[in-house]
Amino acid sequence: MTRKRFSNQELHSLRNHIPVSFLIESVLDIPCRTTEGVFRFLCPLCSEFTTAVNPNTNLARCFRCQKNFNTIDLVTIVKKTDFLNAVRFLKHYHHKTPDPEIPTPPIRNERNQKPQHIEDILKSTVPSPPSLQSPFDSIQHVSDRILALEQKLEQLALQVEQIGQGLR
Repeated sequence: MTRKRFSNQELHSLRNHIPVSFLIESVLDIPCRTTEGVFRFLCPLCSEFTTAVNPNTNLARCFRCQKNFNTIDLVTIVKKTDFLNAVRFLKHYHHKTPDPEIPTPPIRNERNQKPQHIEDILKSTVPSPPSLQSPFDSIQHVSDRILALEQKLEQLALQVEQIGQGLR
């Protein structure tokens, strides 16, 4: 028998722990771009790029339609399915992509440290792609790589801040 009820905790997790921008770009393959520093996607209802994503609320919004989308809404619309199947899709996806904890190397506080080119830093951070076993393996790998990049960028921001404070 198919399960027709999901706990509030399960639904909350699916709405809030799967980044909506990653779902749009990498899972649902909705056309998207970054314009003036803002992530925009093609609205699945009106086909306009007058959209944005709020990472604090994990909601996507179309300003033309005046509609907010959570992860379940997007799967329902894009996959043309009902609520139950959208939740099952996200549960399957979320189950295959647990939250990885990638250790980050400590930040060095040496004043005379030679600057590194960002390309070299990113090459040392991002692992080379392995052979893929299934579509979900590729999603997990991309998620791991994005997380590693975000952590490295945070480190770089801290280093830039420390350098700026040292020049004052």
